[in-house]
Amino acid sequence: MPRLIVKATPSHGDSVVDLSRVRTTVGRSARNDLCVEDPFTSRLHAEVRRQGDGFWLSDLGSANGTYLNGNRLMAPAQLHDGDRVRIGETEMDYSERADTAPTGGGRTSILVSDSGYRSHPVATITRESQNSASQLLSSLDSAQLTQLRTPTPGAMAPVIQDDTLAIISRVSVALLSPVSIREAIDHVLDCVFSAVPADRAYAMLLERVDDNPEPQLVCVSVKTRSAGPASPSQVEISRSISEQVLKQGTSVLTSDAQQDPRFQEHKSIALAGIRSVMAVPFAVEGRVLGMLYVDSPFYTNRFTERDLKLLTLIAGVAAIRIENVHLLESQIEQKRLADELALASEIQLRLHPAGPPAIDSYDVVGVSFPCFEVGGDYYDFISKRDGKFVIALGDVSGKGIAAALLMSSVHAAVRAHSTTRLSPAEIVREINLYTYDNTPSNRYVTLFYSELDARTHELTYINAGHNSPILVRSGGEVTRLDIGGFPVGITSDGDYREGWVNLGPGDVLLIYSDGASESLDERGEEFGEALLIDIVQKNRTRTAAGIRDRVEEALTRFVGKAKPVDDLTLVIVKRKSENMI
Repeated sequence: MPRLIVKATPSHGDSVVDLSRVRTTVGRSARNDLCVEDPFTSRLHAEVRRQGDGFWLSDLGSANGTYLNGNRLMAPAQLHDGDRVRIGETEMDYSERADTAPTGGGRTSILVSDSGYRSHPVATITRESQNSASQLLSSLDSAQLTQLRTPTPGAMAPVIQDDTLAIISRVSVALLSPVSIREAIDHVLDCVFSAVPADRAYAMLLERVDDNPEPQLVCVSVKTRSAGPASPSQVEISRSISEQVLKQGTSVLTSDAQQDPRFQEHKSIALAGIRSVMAVPFAVEGRVLGMLYVDSPFYTNRFTERDLKLLTLIAGVAAIRIENVHLLESQIEQKRLADELALASEIQLRLHPAGPPAIDSYDVVGVSFPCFEVGGDYYDFISKRDGKFVIALGDVSGKGIAAALLMSSVHAAVRAHSTTRLSPAEIVREINLYTYDNTPSNRYVTLFYSELDARTHELTYINAGHNSPILVRSGGEVTRLDIGGFPVGITSDGDYREGWVNLGPGDVLLIYSDGASESLDERGEEFGEALLIDIVQKNRTRTAAGIRDRVEEALTRFVGKAKPVDDLTLVIVKRKSENMI
């Protein structure tokens, strides 16, 4: 995988950054994919973007420039193996070789190969599990450890003679074998018949069935000593036993269920002619995963405390395997979701403009940071056939996947309708109708849609329920662009009015999502519109990128250690003047 090798500094060694994303931003802000502690770099300095089979380096309007092989970058340039990139005083090598690594003292990446992965996981015995097993074994006296169980007269079949350690060894081998969990449990039930004088054995797990929110007890294996495997549908056990094992996490032992007062009212016990019963939980760290149940109809084969200890130990070892399978399945599902989110994030990044438009006499920048992997903010620059430029910014209600899907729909609608000869008001009406017809009633989009005529410097706009963009004149006066109508998607017959402003030399227009004005600090206080206005006013003589960096810097300082609460998107349009810095 292509990568950037960030060269060593006095405080850090070399480090490697894999270019796994469609867009990797570099700068001093912690919002970047690669944050560099270099006072000579801008907050959002440069980016490396994947296009086709190659990677391209672009400057993001930095104050001190981005250099490629010693030359200042004036336009996006494709990177080639061995290229040297410099931003501020930080140097990076671009490498297309997978064997490149830090020279020492820096970050070390550990690659985990899955080439040996099997479809059926192997159980891992934890230290706590080993300690639990040791405690159970130590509870058996030396006579019990060496005792051989002799077949009881009248039993349907003899119990296999085996000592305790051999039984546990067989259980461990059964659970460590590369078979499915249900096949492994079948083997465990075979071991149960070697350990205790049971006639029937059931293994039941708590599993989610259909759309039921509560796990249900499902029989995954049932065996009888005389007839071998049996159908799980034939299983009937006392509800009082299952409730005691599953809800209380305790074991059940009765040597004569027919006389046990706990089961006198349970016809299932009486009708089946069951004498001895044992049931123990499959449990890990207090969490019950299911139960192991055995019984016998023979009065002469009554279960003992030793039998209960053996069954508990077998269930404890089996529970480790069951828990590991659940954890592995959860990890696989989490990885699948993470891969899908990564792909969705890449698709969304491709929907954002690759760079600002080249508009005569204007300096334009845009940037978006999602709150999660994907976001609901949208911004776009579109060149129209009549020479005008569409500048749009939208904010979908909500966050995450649902908001991102609606954002992509709005992106397509704006792109499609802006190529027509419709007026801005008509375009927004069409977008509103499309959104209303194709989204749930609880979803809507605030949208600022504008068209800039660079020849007349007139901006025609529609503010559909969005935060009012701030127009700061060269002299510091402030105008809010608030003419328009309701957010799109709320009603099918939305009426939208157009607003007009002329941009003079040095005027700055800040369009933003509420992730800026509604950013919260650690005390829960909002950043607010007043601070945004103040920052633009104080920095209005800077470039658009310079103003962007000052806004982002102020937001980062204000938020501190508080978590982001919304997506953040900024678009800055400035009509150039001679005193820009």
